[in-house]
Amino acid sequence: MTQKNPASCPGISQFMRPVPEYIKCPKCGGDVEIWSDEEKAQCHQCGTTVSRNIQSCLDWCEYADKCRDLIQTKKKERGEL
Repeated sequence: MTQKNPASCPGISQFMRPVPEYIKCPKCGGDVEIWSDEEKAQCHQCGTTVSRNIQSCLDWCEYADKCRDLIQTKKKERGEL
């Protein structure tokens, strides 16, 4: 079995280089900005917390713990934690 490298895993790019996405608030219909590295965000119109409800590789990959550590380190470097 070959050893996988979380730093080169294609699934981690959405967490290491996050991009904004917009989903509709189920309560008011407003656009909620949620970044690809976030699980949930708050609607600025009504205050409802909106969840992404999309499974990512972090939910099933055997190397997810290593990736989570890399993500946390990157967020600390960017001053997000």
